[in-house]
Amino acid sequence: MKWEKAKVLVLGTFHMFEHEGLNSEKRQTEIQELVSKLAEFQPTKIAVEMIPEDSEFVNEKYKQYKLATYKLEMNEIFQVGFRLGLRMGHEQIYPTDWMGESEMDYSEVESWAKENQPELLNEIYKEFIIPELTDSKSILDYYKELNNPSWLNMLHKMYVNVARIGDFNNYIGMKWLSWWYKRNLIMFANLTRLIDSEEERILFIVGGSHSTIVHKFLEESEICEVIQPLSYLS
Repeated sequence: MKWEKAKVLVLGTFHMFEHEGLNSEKRQTEIQELVSKLAEFQPTKIAVEMIPEDSEFVNEKYKQYKLATYKLEMNEIFQVGFRLGLRMGHEQIYPTDWMGESEMDYSEVESWAKENQPELLNEIYKEFIIPELTDSKSILDYYKELNNPSWLNMLHKMYVNVARIGDFNNYIGMKWLSWWYKRNLIMFANLTRLIDSEEERILFIVGGSHSTIVHKFLEESEICEVIQPLSYLS
């Protein structure tokens, strides 16, 4: 099977439930604008940041949405994924995430570094700025920032350098990072399992912190053509 012609677009997103005011008419119109841009990609499948064990749960909601008996909750999976799926006539949504237990939380790694390696932590965070959604910024423009290659490279650089936290035989950063990369590798592997033909066009809606890593895994695997989100958002 020739998979090199299959196309995958990894869309870095923000978690909408963390923001107020997205139910306003203005913001809902902006979300519809985003969906219209993504529809130009003509995805054959939409994958989302949800574990496969919740497939029945999310697709029951999607079924009810198609029947107009479910009001979309403030979550990017529903607000963007469901709307786009309906528009494209898709029968289902595809969860591809994994959430096993980690040896240490990121907050614990950060706390350890603040106490034991503050200079290294400052170096890792140097010039690291997280884009914010402001009242004057549209949803589409915010997605452009979250999917800008320069921002994503900076994000990837930060995660790689977390591995330096700790010391010989005391790999503090790796206690979290090994879980983080395993999770993203599983997302990558699950995405490849959705490729059934060279005509496949998969859109993966995932938190921006994951997008750069999964994007790189897909590129390095060479099993598909990885599409830059800005080619459709711009």
